Amino acid sequence: MSHPVIPLTAIVEQGLCMGCGLCESIAGKDHVRLRMQGERGERPVSLDQLDDSTLAAINVACPGVHCEGVGTHPSAPEIEIEPVWGPTIWMATGHATDPEVRFHASSGGALSALGIHLLESGEVDFILHVAASRDTPTRSVPQLSFNATDVMEASGSRYGPAAPLSDFTAVLDRGRPFAFIGKPCDISAIRNYAKLDPRVDELLRYTLNFFCGGVSEFGKTMDYVRKVGLTESEISHLRYRGDGCPGPMVMKSHAGAVHTFDYNEMWEDENRWQLQFRCKICPDSIGERADITVADVWPGGKPDTEGLGFNGFIARTPRGSRLLHSAVKARAITLTEDLGFDGLELAQGSHSRRKRGLAARLRAMHDTGMIVPRFEGLRLDAADAQLDEAERRSNYDGMRARLQLGDHREPFESDVSA
Repeated sequence: MSHPVIPLTAIVEQGLCMGCGLCESIAGKDHVRLRMQGERGERPVSLDQLDDSTLAAINVACPGVHCEGVGTHPSAPEIEIEPVWGPTIWMATGHATDPEVRFHASSGGALSALGIHLLESGEVDFILHVAASRDTPTRSVPQLSFNATDVMEASGSRYGPAAPLSDFTAVLDRGRPFAFIGKPCDISAIRNYAKLDPRVDELLRYTLNFFCGGVSEFGKTMDYVRKVGLTESEISHLRYRGDGCPGPMVMKSHAGAVHTFDYNEMWEDENRWQLQFRCKICPDSIGERADITVADVWPGGKPDTEGLGFNGFIARTPRGSRLLHSAVKARAITLTEDLGFDGLELAQGSHSRRKRGLAARLRAMHDTGMIVPRFEGLRLDAADAQLDEAERRSNYDGMRARLQLGDHREPFESDVSA
């Protein structure tokens, strides 16, 4: 079934862009370039008129307008597909075995430990993920990590805008096996693009993701910069968490000042998260297309105190299961106990609530004449059926009110002459 091609302008203006950067890579930097739009985030800017084939390719790949899940039929007999939580082979809690990795990286150091294990075992030549910019540490940039030192330098969550796929075709041009660590929407973009470029399935050996609460606009970070009386150019170091579990936000200036903020102070008020609009209609914040998904497992969804880090692991595919077993055998990962869906709900219930309310939110988008993204194979009807009518109405009314206020609207910049 063919679908109308959506102009890049409409994707951005209707708040559907997440700034992953894949459109820049597909079109080429001479035609599309990501730029920071005020304090919202990075968005594509047209440098000239895109031809029809390029725009069609962007539409196929863009996770803002198209996201696919695994459906209801397992691709392997060992996979269980839970309507909300997606495909699962097995789940457990645990942490990085190396105490330095466990302490320095976010939570229990799971993703960093898995990345290091993949490099040291020779299964991949490098990891594609994001790191703090060395020049402007308030911002995040794509990074290729080739060894444990590289991985550890890039460890720690990055809560602001990031475009890990802005050079994705150049990464494929290397012709070397690699793994990707990133957000669920980034993995959706990669799986979409695999339909256009067979090198994805040939070279990308593993995808690893973390449960994503949504990407904050850049203004969230800048609020804290201004809070301590600094400007962006005065910041020499910014780390959102880690060096403990969860660890504080640490900001350093070139003049030597050090400022710290408690994790719960940053995130206790959801109204101040400044989430991008597209994150509010995310159909897959838990990353069901990844090989391994990693989650925080604090009971109730937030930490009570600083302590030793733990992660939840979900092996979603046979190769993800093999990787996790291999990492445990090599003592890169230590598993502590089984994790069930009840435990996942206790620690990450916000994700299941978001998914259950999504069908109602999409109906509100349709009824207000917006572009409605194609979310396929994600069992949204089954999730919607778990709501009562009052919850369904609340999601619908809240989204409709937000749209009528124009909260989703963004300007689109273009350097194309009229």
